[in-house]
Amino acid sequence: MINTTKIAKNNLKHNKSKSILIIITIILSTTLLSAVGMTCLDWNVANKENIRSYSGTHHGVYGSIDEKGIEEIKTHSEIDKVGVINGIGKKEYDDKLIIALSFADEVSTSLNNILLKEGNLPKAKNEIALDGFALDKLGYEKKLGQKIELEYEDYKSKEPIKSEFILSGILENKEASEIRKVYTGMVSYDYMVSTRDMSKENFNVFFTFKDIKGLQAYEIIEKVEKIGEDFGIKKNAIKANKDYLNTLSPDMEVITWGAVICAIIILSSILVIYNIFYLSIVTKVQEFGKLRAIGATKSQIKSIVLKEGMILSLIAIPVGVIVGYVINEFILKKIFFSFVDTSKLSIAIVIMLISVIAVFVSLLRPMSIASKVSVIDALRYSGSEDSNDKPRKGYENVGLKELSRANLKRNKKRTYVTLISLSLSGIIFVVASSALQSMDPEKFAKNHFPYDMNIRLDNYTFGDEESLNTELNMIQINTPLSEEFINEIKNMDGVDKIEISNYAKSEIKNHKTEYKYNDLSGVDEYDLDDLERYLIDGKIDLEKLKSGEEIIITYSDLAQEIGVSVGDKITLTLYDGNKKIDKEFKIQAIGDGPGTLGIHQEAFAKLFKNSTVSSVGIYADPNYYEELKTKITDIANSNEYLESNNIDEELEMAKFSIGTTNAMGYSLVIIIGIIGFMNLINSMISSIITRKKELGMLQAIGLTDKQLIKMLNMEAMFYTSTMMISSLTLGTGIGYIAVQMIRKMGASYASYEFPIFQILMMIVSIVVAQLVLIRLISKNFNKESLIDRVRYSE
Repeated sequence: MINTTKIAKNNLKHNKSKSILIIITIILSTTLLSAVGMTCLDWNVANKENIRSYSGTHHGVYGSIDEKGIEEIKTHSEIDKVGVINGIGKKEYDDKLIIALSFADEVSTSLNNILLKEGNLPKAKNEIALDGFALDKLGYEKKLGQKIELEYEDYKSKEPIKSEFILSGILENKEASEIRKVYTGMVSYDYMVSTRDMSKENFNVFFTFKDIKGLQAYEIIEKVEKIGEDFGIKKNAIKANKDYLNTLSPDMEVITWGAVICAIIILSSILVIYNIFYLSIVTKVQEFGKLRAIGATKSQIKSIVLKEGMILSLIAIPVGVIVGYVINEFILKKIFFSFVDTSKLSIAIVIMLISVIAVFVSLLRPMSIASKVSVIDALRYSGSEDSNDKPRKGYENVGLKELSRANLKRNKKRTYVTLISLSLSGIIFVVASSALQSMDPEKFAKNHFPYDMNIRLDNYTFGDEESLNTELNMIQINTPLSEEFINEIKNMDGVDKIEISNYAKSEIKNHKTEYKYNDLSGVDEYDLDDLERYLIDGKIDLEKLKSGEEIIITYSDLAQEIGVSVGDKITLTLYDGNKKIDKEFKIQAIGDGPGTLGIHQEAFAKLFKNSTVSSVGIYADPNYYEELKTKITDIANSNEYLESNNIDEELEMAKFSIGTTNAMGYSLVIIIGIIGFMNLINSMISSIITRKKELGMLQAIGLTDKQLIKMLNMEAMFYTSTMMISSLTLGTGIGYIAVQMIRKMGASYASYEFPIFQILMMIVSIVVAQLVLIRLISKNFNKESLIDRVRYSE
């Protein structure tokens, strides 16, 4: 009886080089799959954790609710948890940093992810909890029980209040608090009651629903709005926590990119493993013929090949998963997701299954080929695919070049598979390099921030009917960005030129929209490319926009919501200071660019009496840059409604973001390249093994070791040169298309640049690797005596 398991094990022992190649290939592909899969999992969780840390875990919030309304909400049949927060006051510093005091019950602190580092939430009238940032700013140690003196401005009375508290708790610092420069202080219910008339007090009510299993984010949002309307709450006081609700579903963008990367890795691995087994089978035709002669069935032959692959998989796949886990846990996670703690067991099991399936798929064709070998085929086998149907073409003079060419033609399938695998690796490298090269940090920063520095309006409200004095249109009555101020900026030493941006508050008349107020932004020649890129309907005509009679809707969902199309007319209520102006506009075009509504920058002066300047972009002489940056920063810090930025800050963020992407991207393509290069190694080794006797005879009649190396280099050069040609042609073409697709997907800063440095590095690496590979193979080949090589027979 034929023992297929024993035969498979003996084959693997006998063909160690093949086994090692397959193990390395499977380990590399499984490592890459594991690292990518686990990193995608961490990435997904990190995004969700960041959003939840920033936005909390409540499903919605209802604003301006009195104590009676709170009780009604608590008794609603579909509402589960209910927490309340009420603002008390704020302490503001010259650098625009704010310590905001509020009362929050335990439920609301939980739903808003306000966590205690140590101590307790305030209960007694004189107790307070502060985050570490606030304690540092106030000049106190992080020590519970100490007295805290704090003077703040009360939100209700607008009067300064000085109080002494006992520190009962220290809150955890939030990165968002540091970015927004708003630090947290919490007081007790008793303290809040002592500072105001509770019968006139309104709260923000945070809540969750009882059962949302199976509901999509948009359904929960609709539920928040419907129940709010049932309570009679104004629409602008109803807010669903959209950011958090979107995290309840998988992040499809992360999943899509992870799936694409894994598909490329799997395809590369299947090609390599298939080629190795295919070449192994064609070199063992006589062996399979002998097995068939002694009674082996087709199923048993298939079983032998399958068991060879599965035995190697049992060794390689666990090792690959472990290595991938180590790379993810101790390198990638430490750098990018140190705060994430997720179980990787499920993803490890999935990766193992995918790897097993990939190996199985790669074995299907070799299994089929092996099972079809007959005794007659085995007797006729000569190591080539040449058919007897066609006369064989010879050469009048045979040299190294002719010998190399004959060997490549001898097994065309092996040659083609090796070429495809190598070319695929090269094409992927060039495409990825083109995409990564297009992400220039300076272009990225300049795309988002074209100036050297800017100064803009900030800290105003937009559509908050409870804070009318801080609304954008009211700030614009006495705007800090006045004409005099702009002229002052123009006349500063080192200012080459400035660019003005306009922004105003508007309302679409006679239409009920999700948001009552919409922004009206200025557009000009600089925005034309972006406007046309995201154009859905109509045609951009800047001259007609300058007239102030036509408008662009830059948010297509709004056009759909109010049921208008290009050529229709809409009436806007323009908020010009404390006045409202109704103005009819013709819709010129509809697109999906930044903002909601757009008119030409020059049209603002015709439509508004008050200044609508929202930002002043400054282009500076490089010799005056540092001096101007300091001046503009000081001016912004001196006014609570101004903020400034400069290109240095934007460039630093861009470098970090793109540097991280490049590191991960190039790591990926290099490993894919290594997997592809395994094919070249396997092809060259298989070529020598199948021709061992032939090469031995050639050396017996005078072929020198130097000539052997040269001949093998010619064969390898055919593979690598074909790879380079396909990479430079197909890779460059697909790379260009990829960059254009990236631009259309929103990365307008991306511009194609031929990755000359990366391609030169690829060429040098391939040539060096090829020379080293051939030297090692020939050295190993020559370890056997010439007599043994001549006597060698399959």
